[in-house]
Amino acid sequence: MEQNRFRCHASVIIENLGGVFWFAVLMLISSMDDLDLGEVLSLLEEGNASAKEVLMIVGIILAIVLVVLAYNWVVWAKTWISIEKEAIVIERNLLNRKVNTIGMKNISNINMEQNIFERIIGTYKIKLDTNSATTADQTDVKIILSKAKAEWFKRQVMQRMNETCEEVNEEAVEYDVQYKAKDIIMHCVYTASPGAVLFCLAFLVGCVVTLNSVNTGAVLLDGIINVLGSLLAVIIVVGSVFQSLVKDFFVYFGFKARRQENKIYLTHGFFKKRQYTIAVDKINAVEIVSSTVSRVLRRQYVKVVCVGVGDEENENSMLLLSEKTDVMKEKLSILLPEFVIGEPTIISRHKKSMWSELLSLLVCFILFGAIAVLLGGMNVLEIEQMWVRVVIVIACIVIWLLVLLADCLSFKTAGIGLEENNLLVVLGTYSKTSTWIPYSKIQEIEYSQGPIARHFGYASGVIYILATMIDSINATSYFDVEVFEQIRAKMLERKGKK
Repeated sequence: MEQNRFRCHASVIIENLGGVFWFAVLMLISSMDDLDLGEVLSLLEEGNASAKEVLMIVGIILAIVLVVLAYNWVVWAKTWISIEKEAIVIERNLLNRKVNTIGMKNISNINMEQNIFERIIGTYKIKLDTNSATTADQTDVKIILSKAKAEWFKRQVMQRMNETCEEVNEEAVEYDVQYKAKDIIMHCVYTASPGAVLFCLAFLVGCVVTLNSVNTGAVLLDGIINVLGSLLAVIIVVGSVFQSLVKDFFVYFGFKARRQENKIYLTHGFFKKRQYTIAVDKINAVEIVSSTVSRVLRRQYVKVVCVGVGDEENENSMLLLSEKTDVMKEKLSILLPEFVIGEPTIISRHKKSMWSELLSLLVCFILFGAIAVLLGGMNVLEIEQMWVRVVIVIACIVIWLLVLLADCLSFKTAGIGLEENNLLVVLGTYSKTSTWIPYSKIQEIEYSQGPIARHFGYASGVIYILATMIDSINATSYFDVEVFEQIRAKMLERKGKK
């Protein structure tokens, strides 16, 4: 049997230790620089107990560092990776021998990524994912190899999966979809939360007003010095808000996508460069998302739901950034013509299903009404300022009205579309998500009825597909029972054709 045996790149030792470990090492080195060794030795000669304790602590820390380094080196030296005809075998020979065998046919995705450290030393992190519901929320295998070996490994695996994997020159290859820096900035704006946008606008207005008052002499230097502490806290808060707005710019920097045969190739990232290879037949659903801001501005972005993409922190399964509807459909038809987004007849939510939410609205009304009466009307907290009590009452009324508005928007947005091959599930309150699921990809469907729903003939349902925990469960709103029976019939029909 053909077999290739090799180890990960030695840099995996450094990466496995993590940033916290190396921060502790740097702190130890800096503290030793500040330590006068001659003075400590002289104190030891005098029998000083404090000097002995200092050296003992330093010695223990050094011993821990050396033990951790030695253990990780042994793990690296005793771990071997083999490529066989039908499987990848990862063997670890420590005190207990552990062998992990991954069948080639079970591999759903093989992706590559580089962080800054890996780009400096010229290595790639290869991520392997399998079609398994138990490991859908995490990457199954991570292997760090040199660039040449990583490309060789990917070719070997894909050849054994009966897939083509040609060498690609990033600068020479033509991509079907590319986004410029301006497009990525606008995507960050469209997908920003309304609170972050309003906060930033309010902060900018406040800065303008403050600068104007300084120029007119209304604000004295002593006053500025007195509020420096508060200003620092505000800057920290504003910085965190701006960070949430610009983070996606670095994640999606240089976003490019192309379709070749039955594969979609994605690459993006500034500090961490990611390269995804998505098998089209492994895509279980397509999500078209309009956040609150982009919904107002009539923009939406597209995500794919599949195992191997978006299953880790700071990882997203983005296929297209925010676009107008017509542009989005044009680009999607190039990258993923299998998911032709049509205009199905949307089945609206059952009107009498609002009775199911009447109880929760009534509870909220009683709760906030009681708070308004006790704190505002009866003045339980004995607040002297009348305007504070009025603000409490108004705030309770506004919050309850927002809850009522959210329920109304959710009722208006919810819908289901029954196409010939795909199911469309539409949900959202202030934002909107339209999920297109092929009937053949549905693993399970269930619906339930409470006493009120049974009386009026509607139900709420859940549709399960193979994906991460967040994406695998697609809850629907309240619809006629007949709708769920139609979905079940179409699902069984497609399963029978396989």
